[in-house]
Amino acid sequence: MHAALHKQFSHHITGGWKLKFVFKSDKTVILEGQDDQMFETTVGVYRSLVAGGHAFQPEGDTSLGFMPDETALLKQQMALFAVKRERELRERGMTAMAAAKKIKLELNGHSKYCRVAPQKLVPRTLQIWRKKRNEKGPAALLPETQKCGNRNCRYDSVYEEIAWDVLEELYLTNDRLSVGKIAANVKEKYLKKCTKDKIEPDDCGKRCLEAILKTIRVDDIIKARHDTAMARKLRLQAQFYHRIEAPFDLVEIDSTPGDMMVVDEDRVCIGRPNICLSVDAATGLILSVQLSLQAPREALTIRAFKDTMTVRTDEFFDKYGIENRIRIVGAPQMVHSDQGSENSGYDLSRIVESLNMEWAKNTPGCPDRKPFVERAMREVNEFLHTLPGATTSKELPNRARTDKAMLEATLTLDELEAILIKWVYDVHAKKLRRGIHSPLRRAESPTESWERLECRVLSVKTPEEIRNVFCSRTVERTLQRYGFEVEGVQFNDNEGQLRRFISQVGAGSKFEIRYDPEDAREIAVIHKEDGFPNPLVVSTKMEAMPAISFAEAKMLRAVPDESKAQDLTARSNAIELALEA
Repeated sequence: MHAALHKQFSHHITGGWKLKFVFKSDKTVILEGQDDQMFETTVGVYRSLVAGGHAFQPEGDTSLGFMPDETALLKQQMALFAVKRERELRERGMTAMAAAKKIKLELNGHSKYCRVAPQKLVPRTLQIWRKKRNEKGPAALLPETQKCGNRNCRYDSVYEEIAWDVLEELYLTNDRLSVGKIAANVKEKYLKKCTKDKIEPDDCGKRCLEAILKTIRVDDIIKARHDTAMARKLRLQAQFYHRIEAPFDLVEIDSTPGDMMVVDEDRVCIGRPNICLSVDAATGLILSVQLSLQAPREALTIRAFKDTMTVRTDEFFDKYGIENRIRIVGAPQMVHSDQGSENSGYDLSRIVESLNMEWAKNTPGCPDRKPFVERAMREVNEFLHTLPGATTSKELPNRARTDKAMLEATLTLDELEAILIKWVYDVHAKKLRRGIHSPLRRAESPTESWERLECRVLSVKTPEEIRNVFCSRTVERTLQRYGFEVEGVQFNDNEGQLRRFISQVGAGSKFEIRYDPEDAREIAVIHKEDGFPNPLVVSTKMEAMPAISFAEAKMLRAVPDESKAQDLTARSNAIELALEA
């Protein structure tokens, strides 16, 4: 046997004690030694122990689909100890009740088992433990708590669709039906659907329906199902919902990692992008889609916020090949977001104050408080699951597909952004939105809702107003013959307006420059010259400059160390060739 293996189990092997097989999970095996001591080892080491006669082989299938934590293992050891002690005490002539009382006292005084011992221990409990061990082995005594803290959905899409139909038909209009009765009705229809389509049913209990109820707007449900006093009290908990009467009354913003792997220009996988969405609550329209490979931060939220108020031009629709050309523009009256660090900061607070709007922060751990953006993000990820490089699928859920996704990934960040933006306008904006998901209780698509309510959007910001709000940085720069340079980016518009300005003012004059640090496409020059608009907006010298920040532009200009090393090697080789010549 291998030296390290013999050293690990030497105390048990040299004493003639055989290690007992407890259970196996994936490539890990748990063995039990003397004094109920547990060992975790690999399948290869376990096979070596069995071959050497130092471990017992399991009887039957004892593999598990999860790895228990320390507390679960301790509870299993406590149950095994109790079953063993009961057999010893009963052989001495004790009754079942007397043995249970004595075992309970021993467990309470035990140094390890006292914290996991049950509050009451009766003969029936010991009988159940003994039966489980005899039938399925020690693994059957592990507590079935492997799903505790599970963040995945409690229900599948089939159950969700049936639940929506039942809620819209019965629950919202009938205060005589309780949640329990509705849950039973949904469960029956769900099981019939699974039998008909020959699919394996998932969880479909009352808690599944309660989880769905938390994702929909609740103020009118409260009014329909409670009396006046109770309804007034409960509606105060969701008072921000009552502002939703027209587009841009409430906009929800959220950032989350996308279920997708992207590659760089060399087609090398570089990771999962973070997606930032802003969603209009009244119409359900996705107002902005922003992607970033960095962790969610204040700058990403500001970019989404600015994009929400920017009008869409023909160039925008032509760039992404969009057919459904709805021109959505407006200024939010209230924005709702999480309390993460990406939704706070000096620049963001100043922007909110300048726009004279309200910013509501969500209660931590309550994603159901912003249901509109949560639902939109879910639909975005469902679309990503159909693209190459998806990290999740129906066959391989819970990120089990990550390694495969890294091999399949073919889309760059810009390509993924183009696909998502086209999907937002041509697919998502045309999908029928259920009445149960709309605060206006109208079953219509986001496009139909916008066309019906567009006339009610009064608060719209002009490009000048948007520029004044988001151009938060101010520097002083000297006018050169080529234009201005700010943070390494040169600005000289192609329309010739700056050239006329240079010819009139002359190079060498200093001017105040205002710019948006998250948009390197243009700057605003503050001046007092006649015949020119003030501020004078100057675009970048580079044609087709992407919507990137000044920091990202600096990273693109930076020369990698690898390229520098190759350059030095090339120069050295050139000298050697010259000497040889």
